[in-house]
Amino acid sequence: MKRIFVVLAAWVTAFNAWAVDLKPLRAPDVEAVLAASQGKAQIVEIWSLDCSYCRENTARIVEWQKKHRDVRLTMIAMDPIDDNAAVLSQVLATLPLPPQTALYANAEAIPEKLRRALDPHWHGEMPRTLLIDAHGARQASSGLLQPATLDAWHR
Repeated sequence: MKRIFVVLAAWVTAFNAWAVDLKPLRAPDVEAVLAASQGKAQIVEIWSLDCSYCRENTARIVEWQKKHRDVRLTMIAMDPIDDNAAVLSQVLATLPLPPQTALYANAEAIPEKLRRALDPHWHGEMPRTLLIDAHGARQASSGLLQPATLDAWHR
């Protein structure tokens, strides 16, 4: 019986990983992704598999976003999609992300090109969060976000 349960759990996990719609992101496509909210506020969470605080920060953002459904959430992994698509999809499938979350991963051979396109003032520290208001004004933050920071931004 235990064996059946373990196999079933593995199958459900694998199925969820396949259900994630992870798209490649290149530097020339960044502006379109950042402008995709079309008059709505957007949180862009930039993360990595080896970032120890990224999942905690994502959980904080998702919890806050439950009360602010009008804010679009976009997740961008800086890990190369070619080498990490399966692992990224598995991790994303375990996060309590809203179903409409846009999911991207780095498709640049030189990661600095994508980093610079996302935020020219960013030096690579993670998690990095871009807060884009309904008018397109951007504010960036590194490290763990507090709900009060998100509340102040979204007023």
